[in-house]
Amino acid sequence: MANYFNKISGMDVEFFEKLLGSGNVSTSEEELIANSVDAYPGEFYKPETVVWPESSEQVAEILRYAYERRIPVYPRGGGTGLTGVAPIYGGIVLSLVKMNRIIEIYEEDMQVKVQPGIIYDKLNKELEKYGLFFPPDPSSGSWCTIGGMVASNSSGLKAVKYGTTREYVLGLKVVLSDGRVVTVGSRTFKYSTGFDILKMMIGSQGTLGVFTEITLRLRNLPESLQTAVAFFPSVESAVKTVYQIVRRGLDVAAIEFMDEKMMKAVAEYKKIHLPESKALLLVETHGTKIAATEMMEKCVSVFEENRAVEVRVARDAEEREVLWAARKGAYPATLRLGRYMIISDVVVPISKLHEAVQKAYELGMKHGVHSSVIGHFGDGNLHVHWSAGNDKEKVEYLHRANDELTRWAINVGGALSGEHGIGTEKKKFVKQQFREAYDLMLKIKRMIDPKCILSPGIIFDLEEVVS
Repeated sequence: MANYFNKISGMDVEFFEKLLGSGNVSTSEEELIANSVDAYPGEFYKPETVVWPESSEQVAEILRYAYERRIPVYPRGGGTGLTGVAPIYGGIVLSLVKMNRIIEIYEEDMQVKVQPGIIYDKLNKELEKYGLFFPPDPSSGSWCTIGGMVASNSSGLKAVKYGTTREYVLGLKVVLSDGRVVTVGSRTFKYSTGFDILKMMIGSQGTLGVFTEITLRLRNLPESLQTAVAFFPSVESAVKTVYQIVRRGLDVAAIEFMDEKMMKAVAEYKKIHLPESKALLLVETHGTKIAATEMMEKCVSVFEENRAVEVRVARDAEEREVLWAARKGAYPATLRLGRYMIISDVVVPISKLHEAVQKAYELGMKHGVHSSVIGHFGDGNLHVHWSAGNDKEKVEYLHRANDELTRWAINVGGALSGEHGIGTEKKKFVKQQFREAYDLMLKIKRMIDPKCILSPGIIFDLEEVVS
C-alpha cells in the first residue's frame, strides 16, 4: 500500500500557503519532526508538511483538497497522547493548536463552546471565574487540548465521580474527509433522536472527522474538597479498601493507587518522606463542607478497618497540594529511570484489580523489565509503567510485556484502554476486543472516509479499510 497515497508536491504547498498564509505552512525539518511524535516510544514517521488552520472553513478547504488529491491527513492537538498517533503514511499533519478560542460560555446552562486547540487547564482557569469547571482532569492537563481529549475520550484522576470526556460532550462541528461540514448533538442534556452519531465520533482519534467546534456541559466547582492519603501493608489490603469504598456507595471524587516501587521513585524525585508500606491510596471527596468532611470520615474508617499503616488527612489547600504532588510526580519520577518507557492503560473489573497488579509484576520479571503500578482504581483503570532504563535493546521486551497484559485484561472481561485510546499501539487488539462487531467498525470507517485519508494506520490497518 506504499503507493496508495500521493506525495505532496510544490504545487500542493503553494495551495496551502495561499489558503492559510505562508506562516501557517511549514516543510522545515524542525517542524516536521516536532509534529511527528506523541509520548509513545513507537516507530518514527515523518509528515511531508505541517499546516495550522485558524477556522472551520480553512479545515474544510484543506480536507476537500486532500480528498481530491488522495493525500493523508493527521489531525493533531497537544501531542501528549500515549498510543502512537503518528503520520504513518506521511502527508499532512493538521495542527489545531491555533484554533484555541473559547467561542461562548453559556453560564445559565452550565455549558461552553470552544475550538479544539484550547488547553484543558487554561479552559478551567477561565471557567473558574463563573464557578464552573470541566471535570475529566487528565494528568497532562497543562498541555493537552480539548480536541485531543474528545478524540481519545480522555479522563483521569476524577473519573470515578465525574466520568469521562464522553459524558460532557453535547455537540460537535465536524469536518468530514471530503470537506463536508456536519453538526451533531444538541445543547440539551437528554435526547432520544435515533442513532447517536455524536457519541460515535468521540474516541475516534481523527479517523472519522476533524472537530472544529466542541460544546461541553460543565459542573459547579465544589464548595469543599477533602483529601487524604493512606498507606497499606499490602497491595491486597489497599485493593480491598477500594472495593469496600465503592461497594458501600461512598461518594468519592478520586481513588488513586500507587505501589511500593512507584512510591520509592516519587519519594526520591520529590525529596519527601513516605512511610514503609506496600501501597498507597489517595482519596478525595467533594461537596459542601459538611458533606465532604463526613464522607472523608467514612473513608478513613475504611482505611482503619483494613489496617492502614498511616493515614494523612490534609488540613488545608496547601497540604492538599502536597498530597497530590506525590501522585502527580509519578510520571516524571519514572522518567528518571531511563529514556525507554511505556505506560500501559488497561481497565479490568474491580474484582480483578489485585490479580492485575500481580500480573504486571509477573510480566515484568518474565521479560526482564521494570514494572511499577499506579491507577485510577475506583473505576478499575490501571497504568503500568514499564521501563527498560537506557537499554535500547530491551525496548522490544517492553512491548511484549505491555501486549501480554492487554490480552490478559481483555480475556478477564476488561478493555484494552480506559483513557489513552488505541492509536498504533493497540490496534492489534481491536479485533479481540470487538470480535464480530469489528466488521461493523470497518464498514462505518469506509462509509464516512471512503478514501481513508483521515489518520490512515490509526485504529485500523490501511489494507483492511481499502481492500
